[in-house]
Amino acid sequence: MKVAMLGWEFPPFISGGLGTHCYELTKKLKKWCEILFFMPKPKGEFSAPHVQIIPVPGGFSGPYLKELEGMVSDGFFSRVKHYNENVIKTALKHSFDIIHCHDWMTITAGVKLKKLTGKPLVFTVHSTEWDRTAGHPWQFIADIERLGLNEADKIITVSNWMKKQLMDRYNVNASKIKVIYNAIDPSRFKAMVEKLGSKVVLFLGRLSIQKGADYFIHAAKKVLDVEPNITFLVGGKGPELKNLIKLTINLGISDKVKFLGYIPDEDLPKLYALADVYVMPSVAEPFGITALESIASGTPLIISKDAGVSEVLQHCLKVDFWDVNEIANKIIGVLEYTGLGEELSKHGLEECSKITWGEVAKKTHDLYSSLAVNT
Repeated sequence: MKVAMLGWEFPPFISGGLGTHCYELTKKLKKWCEILFFMPKPKGEFSAPHVQIIPVPGGFSGPYLKELEGMVSDGFFSRVKHYNENVIKTALKHSFDIIHCHDWMTITAGVKLKKLTGKPLVFTVHSTEWDRTAGHPWQFIADIERLGLNEADKIITVSNWMKKQLMDRYNVNASKIKVIYNAIDPSRFKAMVEKLGSKVVLFLGRLSIQKGADYFIHAAKKVLDVEPNITFLVGGKGPELKNLIKLTINLGISDKVKFLGYIPDEDLPKLYALADVYVMPSVAEPFGITALESIASGTPLIISKDAGVSEVLQHCLKVDFWDVNEIANKIIGVLEYTGLGEELSKHGLEECSKITWGEVAKKTHDLYSSLAVNT
């Protein structure tokens, strides 16, 4: 089976979980499929041994999320449009059995290719415009998502939380949606590092309203009021960075909160290993791969009940993202009671080992096969 997969990022050109997902999924799919991966042409040459990368002219190098920091420029959207037009021209020079698109940046081309070739269309929705903007979507992006959801033969989502969003926001029939959870490669997260003198609490993610970093900062203040010898690390970049820095100053904790900026993929294992507890207080989180990465590193986890990953993890502490008092209490609990952290780490590792990309790829291939049989 040959799959035309349309993606916006692929390692080393990544901005988050989407690029990691595409890499790991295609690596395991090679057992059953030949993958043609269409992406914007980056600067410089690169390749992946398990997939045929087809760079599409007219795009730009680098992750699209960099373009969304601050005000969104019209130039970005024109490049997305140009990319989709060139994907159509390029893909028609190849033969394939299935079209598989990831998120809104690729789906316009996917819909057109389906109409031109008659091939089945699979649409993986990693997040929606409603999630990324905390309920204040750019309407024309939401309209593109709606087009893809209507035209796709099958939709893959990364959690039941995300499935419900599609049903509620876009009126998608439940029978059209297949939930396939994300996974990780746990072998990457076994770093051994020397701990700091003080306890370390980590937040990692894009600094946007969606990720709830402001709740993390408010919880940090409450923790530091009780135990001042704790260091809070904030990894990531995004439009809320200046506001978050101002917040730490206003709360009087700027000396205890360190902003690390963008963390390269190769440095993530060391950062997780350095932390004594990882906190993910997302307002809207379709899945949350970083939660699995934390557990695979042996770092106890506190996550929002509104994160899709909470559906597959039991050995962690779950909170309402807005309840900074409870977040603070749970941080203190993990740091003060070493037995709690050790139990969460031990059983979390066992749980994490059962969540594999091989299983993700098998379920994805089974979905491909069901569509191929019906065409």
